Amino acid sequence: MPRLAALLVLLLATAALAQPATASRERQERRVSLPDSASEPVPEIRVAVGAVTLLLFDAPLDRASVELGGRERFLFVDVGERMLALEPAADLGPGERLGLRVTFSDGARPEQAVFVLVTQPAAFDARVQVFRRAQSIPALQAELAEVRAELAALRARGDASSPAALALAGLLDEKGVAARRIGVQPEAQMQSSLQVVDGVSFRATAWAVVSMNVKNYGKTPWTPTEARLTHSTGGAQVLVLGVRMRQPQIGPGEVGTVVVETEKPDWERGTLFRLELADATGTRSFLVLPVAL
Repeated sequence: MPRLAALLVLLLATAALAQPATASRERQERRVSLPDSASEPVPEIRVAVGAVTLLLFDAPLDRASVELGGRERFLFVDVGERMLALEPAADLGPGERLGLRVTFSDGARPEQAVFVLVTQPAAFDARVQVFRRAQSIPALQAELAEVRAELAALRARGDASSPAALALAGLLDEKGVAARRIGVQPEAQMQSSLQVVDGVSFRATAWAVVSMNVKNYGKTPWTPTEARLTHSTGGAQVLVLGVRMRQPQIGPGEVGTVVVETEKPDWERGTLFRLELADATGTRSFLVLPVAL
């Protein structure tokens, strides 16, 4: 019994460790066209522990012909008429690459498809559409659908953030928008490895926004998730509605745009505030120079 209990604890601990690794990765769906020549790079397929990667082909497969390096390291390898499902028992090590080869059963060229399986910390492939030829009708149709989806998303994003949309939402009125520059934060006042390069504050009747370009002098990426806006005199805090960025994170040596949105202003124009930004862990935060809103 003690050995059985110890084994159960080990299995539960292993599952608990594997789950966050998958949850922290971005689930992606892609389409891949096979190379036209041997000189072109072999397509990479990103696999992850605790996740199934599904490859969908536009031609029938010879199920018995699948060759997978390190097959014993996968929980299962399921081959269908036009699909292949993979789930690794553990992540591949840094720089580790496993080969995968499948053969098509219809005799047309190319007769085979070769891939390289890797593990990346940021994302994994949940669904990959594989096209035998880059210029095949299904591949072109998929590309056209993808372009249309991107255009629709860009159009919707533009409509939502246009001046007309702001006016329709009641966020603009006859008082207009007041803007004030935020100067460069002197290095002598830097309390961390982060520095405000420049920025602008905007204020209208129904909203206020602070937009800053922040440079990361540290050795690790930084993503602000919280902001505190406090009156320079009196210490009263203003409700912050959100912190947004133009990019997912600010890498070492990079400059990123950080935007802070506040509640409807009920203070005098030009009031000075202390703005503090922090990441989710709270270990990397810094104080911005007084901001006028």
